[in-house]
Amino acid sequence: MTRSQFNHRIRALAHGSCGLDEENYRTVVESVTGKRHITQCDDEEANLVFLALKKMRDNVGRASSSTINPDQHRMIAKLGYILKWDWNDIAHFTAREVHKQSTKACNAAELSKVIRGMIGVIDYKLKCGMIGMDETQRFNYERHARRHRNGNGLGAEARRAQAAASNLPSQPKGVQP
Repeated sequence: MTRSQFNHRIRALAHGSCGLDEENYRTVVESVTGKRHITQCDDEEANLVFLALKKMRDNVGRASSSTINPDQHRMIAKLGYILKWDWNDIAHFTAREVHKQSTKACNAAELSKVIRGMIGVIDYKLKCGMIGMDETQRFNYERHARRHRNGNGLGAEARRAQAAASNLPSQPKGVQP
């Protein structure tokens, strides 16, 4: 199989079996390889993307159609991109928050809990300066996160992040106001 045929097979898997739109497909490619387009990847990276999509397809196949919410899954993918998490990191976070193996096995309430938890982690990392965003990125993040940010029902990870953020000194140690 030529590389061009393999790229076509990857895209067919992403858009067909996995049901990803173009933006989410590119987010997967970028989370796996750090590159936005499959044509920019070498053979090993393309194979990693293919394996990640196959794993995603297998998880989609196990979920019932009533649990799938494309908007929430898109939000989780975007938040994962901000956090520089791959799909394994998101799966581990989901397991800690709602005790499910993947987001595809979650219902809408559980997905909301995962989203709120990820937003809590991002907010904490922004406050600590661990994540940098320009004004446009910050505006878009705040616009999407605003409707999910809520103190009630925060996940365990978000509560830990908020607790840690509240214990941060307002001034670096040794600096006088």
